[in-house]
Amino acid sequence: SNTYKKIQPNSGVLIAVFVGSLILIFLSYIPYFLAYFPGILAYDSYIQIGQIFANEYNEHHPLFHTLMIKGALSLGENIFHSLNAGAAIYVLDQMFLLSAVFAYGIYCLFKRGFRIFSVVTLLLLMLFPFNGFLAVSVTKDVPFSAFFLLFVIALTELVFDENIKINLNSILLCLSVIMCVLFRNNGKYAFAFTILVTLIILLSKIVKKSNPDNKDKKKKEVKKYATILVMIMASLIVSTLALTIISKSLNAVQGDRREMLSVPIQQLARTYVYHAGAGVKSEDDNTMDEASKALINEFLLYDSAKLYRQDISDPVKRNTNTWVVVNKTSEFAKVYLGLFAKYPGDYFNAFFAQNAGFLDIGDKSHAYVNDPDEIKGHGYVQTKWEDSLYERGFYQDTKWAALREKLDTFADTNAYLQIPVIKYIFMPGIYLWIYVFAFVYAIKKKRAGMAAIISLIAGYYATMFFGPTVQLRYVFPVMITLPFIIPFVFKENETDNG
Repeated sequence: SNTYKKIQPNSGVLIAVFVGSLILIFLSYIPYFLAYFPGILAYDSYIQIGQIFANEYNEHHPLFHTLMIKGALSLGENIFHSLNAGAAIYVLDQMFLLSAVFAYGIYCLFKRGFRIFSVVTLLLLMLFPFNGFLAVSVTKDVPFSAFFLLFVIALTELVFDENIKINLNSILLCLSVIMCVLFRNNGKYAFAFTILVTLIILLSKIVKKSNPDNKDKKKKEVKKYATILVMIMASLIVSTLALTIISKSLNAVQGDRREMLSVPIQQLARTYVYHAGAGVKSEDDNTMDEASKALINEFLLYDSAKLYRQDISDPVKRNTNTWVVVNKTSEFAKVYLGLFAKYPGDYFNAFFAQNAGFLDIGDKSHAYVNDPDEIKGHGYVQTKWEDSLYERGFYQDTKWAALREKLDTFADTNAYLQIPVIKYIFMPGIYLWIYVFAFVYAIKKKRAGMAAIISLIAGYYATMFFGPTVQLRYVFPVMITLPFIIPFVFKENETDNG
């Protein structure tokens, strides 16, 4: 099939598309960089910087990302004798990475014939304010998102090429898998669905009967998906080895696994405040047995179950004693499953309430999860610095104060919620259902390759559903990936080459 043939304009035009897109996108983030100079040191960056200063590392936050921050800070101190300069170097590197991946995606859209759509996508990437905020934020979510998107772009290119060979996209595919794992501790789990769906496609190609005229085509398709599967799995092995080497070289201690227990923590806390006689809820029926109460109080210390908030696990999670799960596994499992059997509604409510922002198109919990009305800098993006950063010698040095004031107001007041229709592209819930529709549509149109590509999104959503809360930075990878998938899924009168 000659489906999605590369439309080959002059190679100079393609280079101009890539370079021009990179420059325009990078320049569009400069105002944010100047307004928040040397960058937004929020989210978990202060914890990672604390590890760097103490030279004591743990695996709770991605070590590779912590080393990336350390390298930039060292450059700033050695060359400019300034930690602020180091933070600025990190941010500029991150802006370039994000811009380069976006530009490569636009290059591929343009090459495949989606000319008008590539221009629209370019404008969206430049003008969507969330991209600008995160481009200058020191958080693992940004480089992870860039490589997540790079994987999707590279896989799309390989799926719609008739033959797989060692080329730029093969290299980018392997690189992006490795980097996704290095930049997010649960990154490897996102690829589980992709491996499974690719394996199913491969097996279906093998067992599918074909007429003699199509034997060569079938052989190529089998080889293509087998090669993709091997590349992904080999890259996962390499990334796992890399993580081990980095951890050993830094003498890093294992991070607390409570993050992985976010959902059970919420389920037990909710069950406790509704059924343990805790005196928090008027609906509390005090029907929980004493043994279950005792174990929950050992697991959730200092009466922290009473701090239960349905939209975020952090208030309870901070006081979680994971020793109970590790050393009393059978007892914990017995209580956890026993309470599930007795109070299934509370378990389901805890799960769905915590993930409402991912599921409900109109849910606004993501905008208020960090109490923006009480703490300046905790709106739909975080811009607040922790005091420990100032104590270590960092300082906010805006180069465009008027713009910063406007951006702070926009973020802190969640002003986008007042914009009709457009507000939905800011809201996490819309993206899940677009992808679900796209996946079903791809299956209906027998576009197996696109189904394999979208399966990565499913794997990533699975990791988010078991996380601590709904935040836009967690959804960033699927937000920026959408424009690069949609044209291939919904282009009519075409058949998936894969």
